[in-house]
Amino acid sequence: MANMQTSEDGSFFNDLARHPSLPTSGSQNTSAANATGVQDHVADVPKPKRVACAICRKRKLKCDGGRPKCGTCARLGHNCAYDEVRRKSGPKRGYVKELEARLAQVETQLKTKTKEKRPSMTDETDPNEQCQPPPNPVRESSSEYAFPDGGATIDDMGVTAAPPLTYFDVPMASANSAGQGMMPDTLPETAPDLNLNLNLNQTSLFDDGMTWEMVGLGLEEPLPTQEAIDELNDIFFDSVHSTIAVLHPYRHRASMNLAPHMRPPVALRYATWALAANSSPKYQGHKEIFYRRARKYLENDEMKGLGESMVSVANCQSWIMVSMFEFQHMYFPRAWASVGRAVRLAVMMGLNRLDGAGLDVKQVIAPPRDWTEREERRRTFWMAYCTDRYASMGTGWPVAVDERDSRYSSEFQILTNLPTHEENFENSIEQATMPLSNCMTAEGASNLSPFAGVVFNAHIFGRNLAHLHRPGPDDEDDNLQGEFWKRHRHIDNTLSKTLLLLPTHLRLPKGIRDPNIIFINMSIHTSTICLHQAALFKLEQKKLPQALIDQSRTRCYLAATEIVKIVKMISYGSCGGVCTVPSMQRPRIDHVFQMNPFIAFCLYVCARVFIQVVKKSPGQKDVRALLEFIIGAMQQFKRINPLSESFLVQLSLDLQGTGMDCLQQKTAEATSTVSNPLFVVSDPRSA
Repeated sequence: MANMQTSEDGSFFNDLARHPSLPTSGSQNTSAANATGVQDHVADVPKPKRVACAICRKRKLKCDGGRPKCGTCARLGHNCAYDEVRRKSGPKRGYVKELEARLAQVETQLKTKTKEKRPSMTDETDPNEQCQPPPNPVRESSSEYAFPDGGATIDDMGVTAAPPLTYFDVPMASANSAGQGMMPDTLPETAPDLNLNLNLNQTSLFDDGMTWEMVGLGLEEPLPTQEAIDELNDIFFDSVHSTIAVLHPYRHRASMNLAPHMRPPVALRYATWALAANSSPKYQGHKEIFYRRARKYLENDEMKGLGESMVSVANCQSWIMVSMFEFQHMYFPRAWASVGRAVRLAVMMGLNRLDGAGLDVKQVIAPPRDWTEREERRRTFWMAYCTDRYASMGTGWPVAVDERDSRYSSEFQILTNLPTHEENFENSIEQATMPLSNCMTAEGASNLSPFAGVVFNAHIFGRNLAHLHRPGPDDEDDNLQGEFWKRHRHIDNTLSKTLLLLPTHLRLPKGIRDPNIIFINMSIHTSTICLHQAALFKLEQKKLPQALIDQSRTRCYLAATEIVKIVKMISYGSCGGVCTVPSMQRPRIDHVFQMNPFIAFCLYVCARVFIQVVKKSPGQKDVRALLEFIIGAMQQFKRINPLSESFLVQLSLDLQGTGMDCLQQKTAEATSTVSNPLFVVSDPRSA
């Protein structure tokens, strides 16, 4: 019995079916799966997103999202509030597609450029050589190229020279993006005028490769090397900025070191580099490249969106510089359009009303952050104003802002004060300035800055233009008591008063080192000549008293001799009287690169006076010598200002019949590149 009991007990332990029900492995898995399913079901239920209140989000504090008041605000005693509309996170709609499109454009350009550079694959080519990347000729330096004027070679620059492409070292924008006819898709294979037809072994002034900075800024070609950029900026502020003082030097230089999207616009940078290259023999061969790129990016800004990208102070400054470059190189139609764009942009942005008591027009740009930025906007408006007037005086075309629309006019008001002294602007020292109407007072004239003096002379030029080219119905130019002669006497008195009230710091020779002061003194005498030349035409045409004719001739001759004195001061550092100089002796203009480009017009007007005197009295050798001296100065000046060449063409025509055949022949040879001058003056009223 005992054995049976034992066997039964053993069978009991061995028979699992007789054991109490225990969870098997399958049942365990089933239970675990059920538990996991419950958890997954709970996890699938979306939890409500906790939205932080405005105070916690602004201060970056942890917020529990309690309503109506979160715990943090309740603890700190803040006024808790929630935004009704939740802001969307992430980039704007279409931003990714825009980046993809830009990337595809860059890849296409890279593939095209790589195919052009990669040599043709033949059966005889070494397979190891086929695996090598295509050679990059623009990195192989060479010192074979030198600028045509005998200046430094490309290796002497410390920068890389331009590859043998064309006006540009990479493909430019198409007509659809840069404006029809301005920047073609395909460029000529040679550019003899730009001296850029280099060998394949030479390097480039511009960086190779496309960077992400270029993609982000929408650039279509690499910028110059950093070394070249620094040198061009130095040249601009040392040689050019004094006559186009619209940029704050320190802020502009500092902004060049900011993040790429915070730097000055690319168009403004290229415009400054074009003017700098024009005044530097080292970079003369690249000035046309910089100019064309500046125009391309300005026109691209006009075509972006609805045109909102073009409304900026930097764009206005760029158009001013572009127009100055175009006038210097005799691109007259384009220059005229560029001046108009600059003036219209300035008026659109309200730069003509910066110091008004109240603004009754919509503001399209943000107000200035400080006094320095306000002063920079003042200077931008007045530079556009001056360029408009001097361009009109040279071409005879109407001004963009009518001179009759002055501060007292209800149609167009100039409520912007004159610019302050350059030292105060550069050092951000706030100084009260005066309106244009106060210049004719003794107190106002004593406080004029050199830039303000240039503005006032432009104002007088504008009044001359309105007097000569916009006659009224009641002028009665045959009557000395008519409106025409009343205006003539009023402007003549203004010029005489200006010479008397001119402060000491704006006189010569004290201000001989300031290009603006030189231009102020030349402009006053040029205005006198223009006024009395028109008076001579009227007096002779209407057969008015001979005494008035002789008086106007005397005034013109005296003003012309004063201009000769100024040229001699800047040539020899002397302030002596008029003297006879050797035939065709050219003055040594030391700081010719810093002169205002419109000085060429002053020299032209002066030379015309001497030509008229020589025609009437051929035996006056001293006048002939003065004429030769002025023509020599213009020939010297045209090296960096081709605008002088256009006036020399006109002088060559005026010299016919004077008996100075030798001088006429030399003048014609010096201007052989200009066959059709725009400034042909057949009517003395337009002189």
